[in-house]
Amino acid sequence: MEEADFWKSVAEKVAAEGREDDAIVFIHGYNVSFEDAAIRAAQIGADLSIPGAMAFFSWPSCGRLLRYPADEARIEASEAQITQFLVDFADRSRARRIHIIAHSMGNRGLLRAVNRIAEAASASTQKPLGQIILAAPDVDSDIFRQLAGAFARVAARTTLYVSRGDLAGCGSRFFHSAPRIGFAPPLAIVDGIDTVNVTNVDLTLLGHGYVAESRSVLTDMHQLFTTGAAPTTRPMLRRMDTADRESYWEFAA
Repeated sequence: MEEADFWKSVAEKVAAEGREDDAIVFIHGYNVSFEDAAIRAAQIGADLSIPGAMAFFSWPSCGRLLRYPADEARIEASEAQITQFLVDFADRSRARRIHIIAHSMGNRGLLRAVNRIAEAASASTQKPLGQIILAAPDVDSDIFRQLAGAFARVAARTTLYVSRGDLAGCGSRFFHSAPRIGFAPPLAIVDGIDTVNVTNVDLTLLGHGYVAESRSVLTDMHQLFTTGAAPTTRPMLRRMDTADRESYWEFAA
């Protein structure tokens, strides 16, 4: 599809019901082909059933299990394109709100993109994005904490889903010899971001694909996208406190 035709079709989809609606952009993780990303985005869109458009950005993952280092290089090389796609979506989709779901390694590209968008939007008080979902991020914890402040500057709310049962995140931690922000322990508590522990409801094989396969997580995301509610008012969540009196949330078992 030509670019102009693509943006025309997105705007038509958003306005299909005669009013401005939402748009959701999915950014996939490692070892995901274009076709698999399309199917996963369509599945999430159908399950969430949010009026508006469901889209995805497919960075050029090798789509092969043993090409992890190559995918790391490819997501890094895609940061500028991810940034431009999100900016164009905000400008050209005609949606009232743009929400983002990033999964696994896709969070690396989103993290840098959000920082670029924050710099460009620094002169404006308007936040160009609605809800941002960071699901099982395969991101170095120290790097994430250094750059995470940008989320609050561009999004209405940012939610971080983490799990103790994330075997893929555990493997990445071993591979890099460094903590990953989406794997607990340690449990990530970051200013301006709501941390939700999904371990109690994560029944996926590797504990990594819950963003598309857990009914509880999908229900929580639906409430976020439709109401923007804080975790304190979302009935499926209960507040927990760390030994340092920092708050996070988890799904009731």
